[in-house]
Amino acid sequence: MGDFNVTRLGTEHTSSRIVTKAMDDFNIVVQTAELEDLRITGLFYMWTNMRSGTGAISKKLDRAMGNWHWFKSTGDTYAHFHSPGISDHSPVTIHMRNRQQYRGRPFKFLNYWAKSEKFLQVVSQEWAKDHTGSPLAAIHKKLQCLKACLKEFCTRPDSKVVDLRAHPHQLQLDIQGDMVTPSTLEQERQVRPKVASAARDEEAFFKQKSRIQWLKEGDTNRAFFHMAVKVQQSWNHLVRIKDENDAWVMEEAEIAQVGVNHLTKLLGTVGRNVGRECNLFGYDKQIADEHKTSLGCPISTQEVKAALWSPNPYKAPRPDGYNGCFFREA
Repeated sequence: MGDFNVTRLGTEHTSSRIVTKAMDDFNIVVQTAELEDLRITGLFYMWTNMRSGTGAISKKLDRAMGNWHWFKSTGDTYAHFHSPGISDHSPVTIHMRNRQQYRGRPFKFLNYWAKSEKFLQVVSQEWAKDHTGSPLAAIHKKLQCLKACLKEFCTRPDSKVVDLRAHPHQLQLDIQGDMVTPSTLEQERQVRPKVASAARDEEAFFKQKSRIQWLKEGDTNRAFFHMAVKVQQSWNHLVRIKDENDAWVMEEAEIAQVGVNHLTKLLGTVGRNVGRECNLFGYDKQIADEHKTSLGCPISTQEVKAALWSPNPYKAPRPDGYNGCFFREA
């Protein structure tokens, strides 16, 4: 952290978009060290002001960055840039996020569950149960009841992999220590596929959490996905927010209440266009006759399947925790 005396991107300069050799060299160093910019708060005084013949020029020379080990060990830290005073540089401080009390996690469907041999069996058993109410209400109740069954599957494959890897490691130590027996060799042979399968589940788990779409599984990318998850969690952390009185709020419970108050006020008001008449006389554009006919046709199975297959299986889930992968596989 500090004054690096060079920008990284053309957009970090108010009067020029040219990428210089110094910028390329700086970016190579940043990428080689696997550095990521820390979350920034403050009044953004990290833009250093300089005077020229044409007026003031601002460049982003001050910054704070962290590598994978930093995000892994410190979690959701952020850099706060203070007022520069009479200087053209801003003092910067690194703030550590207080560990909040664990309140449980909302249900989210994990895509690797669908690869389990028990997945379709569990879904079928729950789907065969009868629920009172309309068909839509029955589907909602089935999805709600299914959550408890799916939660019995492993929700943290990374911890499972650690335990499984310890077993073959001990067996291999016994083999290397001249404690070779037919049973030891057989156990080592049988545990290898289990470790490989658990490692694939771990990779799929972190890929889904990372929201990275351009990189596929299958090339042992779990370390990269894990790093991306940590960085994303740090960026998604709300440090502070302004309330309706334009005052900064920093406590987690108070930040949540500001959001609730804002949405309550927003959704509790009547829209300006509600009740206003719309005059469409003289509007000559109409739907073609063949389209009018298709609008009244019964919905086909193909249309339903196309709708279920349209969401990206790796995108964020719906409010109930189910994503496109669940509906495809089930």
